[in-house]
Amino acid sequence: MSVTKNVRVGTLAVAATVFAVACSGSSGSTATVPSVSPGNALALPSSSRALLAAGFSHSLAPDSSGRLQAWGDNASGQLGDGGTTMRPRPVPVARAAGSAKFVSVAAGSTHSLALAADGSVWAWGHNKSGQLGDGSKTDRSTPRRVRAIQGARAVAAGSGFSLALEADGSVWAWGNNASGQLGDGNAPIDHASPAQVYGLGPGSTVTAIAAGTSFGLVLKRDGTVLGWGNGVSGQLGDGSTTKRSAPTPVVGLGSNSSVVQIAGGGSFAMALKRDGSVWSWGNNASGQLGDGTAPVDHRAPVPVERLGAGSGVVQIGAGNSYEMALKSDGTIVAWGNNKSGQLGDGTAPTDHHTPVPVKGLDRTNPVIAISAGGSHCLALERDGTVLAWGNNSHGQLGDGMVPTDQPVPVVAIIPGSAQ
Repeated sequence: MSVTKNVRVGTLAVAATVFAVACSGSSGSTATVPSVSPGNALALPSSSRALLAAGFSHSLAPDSSGRLQAWGDNASGQLGDGGTTMRPRPVPVARAAGSAKFVSVAAGSTHSLALAADGSVWAWGHNKSGQLGDGSKTDRSTPRRVRAIQGARAVAAGSGFSLALEADGSVWAWGNNASGQLGDGNAPIDHASPAQVYGLGPGSTVTAIAAGTSFGLVLKRDGTVLGWGNGVSGQLGDGSTTKRSAPTPVVGLGSNSSVVQIAGGGSFAMALKRDGSVWSWGNNASGQLGDGTAPVDHRAPVPVERLGAGSGVVQIGAGNSYEMALKSDGTIVAWGNNKSGQLGDGTAPTDHHTPVPVKGLDRTNPVIAISAGGSHCLALERDGTVLAWGNNSHGQLGDGMVPTDQPVPVVAIIPGSAQ
């Protein structure tokens, strides 16, 4: 079936070359990613910026004018509207004085990040661990500039920490460091200002970053994937269950691995290879690794069932305890925890240990981007419509129906836009 659109709905200003998204985990997100299928109209070009972000229980997306909108939980000011009131429908993020237009966003568990066109990074929301990077531990309900970052290419947000990739290839981290997730070798010392990740200075050839709940990931130009931080469930993929305070290689994903995208979830991670195959590692309690072996965890990457070479997958997303993948035909599959309907297949609360198709998508208006939050999902259709499904306890679906969860996609209502 298709989603009924009998209301004024949210649409995004989407240029033909701007089809990308922040794939958030329980609180994490990937950075800019290269196209998997060159020449395919739905493949994501390497110049893309992330336009959507689903946090633990809040959401971000721009409206038709390009202004950033936010909705859902706002207890720490993570919506950036100047207050702390929960919003079941989108509200505009306050404009930051002197900021250029935001071109990329990331949502952590209770904080938000934005990358501006001039390479500046802005942050707002919860700041107990210094995750806003402004040198303080004071919450901010409007965007504040992370002044130590000058020319960023990508941002990612975890649970209480943040990452940025600079144009020179260096990777920076700030916030909570209890498990070594800042990667600077100084765990458990938190940092309220950016610190360089060990061994990832200028010229590191890093092309993408991702943040899970309490661990970080990077992808290098040659396909090498490195991880650091909390590894107790095997989410670092190095064959151990050890915490690491500096980057360590993921087993089997070294140079020439052909990995083109990475994503970090609650306590697991995933990677997409150029051939369309999807791989996962870490916690598998809810079947989120998609290999059918739940609840067996895996300390090194394993292939997701039915998503091997030629699968057509062009984008991946990792939530708190589930995963999702977008295919080149605009369809979505998901697997893992389904308690709140986050798999979008209408069978909540039944978990699925291998991929199942998301229902309610309009094949004539295919999805071009996805984002996985704590237990809710966002999707962008080709015409700019934003869809959402899963947990709605804090209004994070943007349909105004808080606290009703939605087991299949519904339309997020963005004021001032029309379908």
